[in-house]
Amino acid sequence: MTEALAKVREELGTEAIILGTRTEKRGGVLDFMGQRLVEVTAAIDDSGDGPDDTPRERPSPIRPSDAALFPPEPPVTYDRNKGRTSPAPQSRVEVQNMSNQVDLDRMMKEIGDLKSSVKVLADSALSGDMSGLPPKLASLLKAFQTIGLENGIAKRIVRQLLDDLSGQELSDGVIIAKRATDMLITSIGEVSPIIFAGAKPRMVAFVGPTGSGKTTTIAKLAADFTLNMRKDVSILTIDTKRVDAVGQLKAYCRILNIPLNIAYTPDELPSLMPIIMKSDITLIDTPGSGPLDKPQMIEMVEFLQKLVPQEVHLAMSVTTSYEEMKRIHDNFSVLKPNRLLFTKLDETDRYGPLVSFAINAKKPLSYCTFGQNVPGDFAVTDTVRLIERSLETVSDVKKSR
Repeated sequence: MTEALAKVREELGTEAIILGTRTEKRGGVLDFMGQRLVEVTAAIDDSGDGPDDTPRERPSPIRPSDAALFPPEPPVTYDRNKGRTSPAPQSRVEVQNMSNQVDLDRMMKEIGDLKSSVKVLADSALSGDMSGLPPKLASLLKAFQTIGLENGIAKRIVRQLLDDLSGQELSDGVIIAKRATDMLITSIGEVSPIIFAGAKPRMVAFVGPTGSGKTTTIAKLAADFTLNMRKDVSILTIDTKRVDAVGQLKAYCRILNIPLNIAYTPDELPSLMPIIMKSDITLIDTPGSGPLDKPQMIEMVEFLQKLVPQEVHLAMSVTTSYEEMKRIHDNFSVLKPNRLLFTKLDETDRYGPLVSFAINAKKPLSYCTFGQNVPGDFAVTDTVRLIERSLETVSDVKKSR
């Protein structure tokens, strides 16, 4: 059969179609022991045309001697991961780079896990024992507690530093102190001293508890505006119930040669307005008031409603506790203070309550006073110097800076 098929391909070509085969034996006895013959019926289709309706050209038959020109095709294989592309062979350099990348990824993961562990310990430390904090951060938190910074603010700063700083930076006291200072400065906000703008006269009221230093502060500012800024200044006092409050202001005004106006009731204000209107600025002294003195607070509201001051400065001593500062602010909120003024900075080096209240009150700072001299011993608040001075009082942080 093989020989017959080869004959067909030799004579008709590889496109021959086998139509049928028949085998028979000839010779011998009754066809036994005869020769076995194979008859193959084949044909080739000459009528089919190509795609362009042109007659197909019969290819030349392939002879056995030409078989070497047509090697057998490789068998089809079926990959289980059909559709996936196998990676190209990698050089030794590429394999080494991949190994380095794996090592780097593992290292970064370990650093991340370590930092997470530090944060867990830090959270535990911030709620009590500080043994879980990095040493420099523990020193900073202790410094915050020493200067009286409000606990919530101190913890927020430490947590933020844990998030922002790398492992090496967390061991650098200089970097930690600088970042903490910058965060506190940014949190306090703007500084806004008295400005001479708009309609004359500028009305500026000073409110606050008894003993907060309002009267002395007014004398300091009046001296500076008169002697250094050449402004026409007048003083109006409605603090007529405190012993010798008016007498103290009279002495200052006589020395500075500026007018002093006294109003015992809100109804007396209209008669004083012609004198007040001649000034560039009028500084208004108000009585101190306790949280239970509601009638006094109501009367001050009536005074300020008629005076309509552009600025109301809430004066507080820096020796006051943070909680007391909040209580004072709540008590005087009906007078709508829009500036914060801190006095007696020379009487303490713990400025944490001042900084804490300034951050949480979200009001501009105006002035700080630090002595009894008139003129002098006051300045526009310098938040940078104030915070740096606060931290410098703590030995561990001071050495870091």
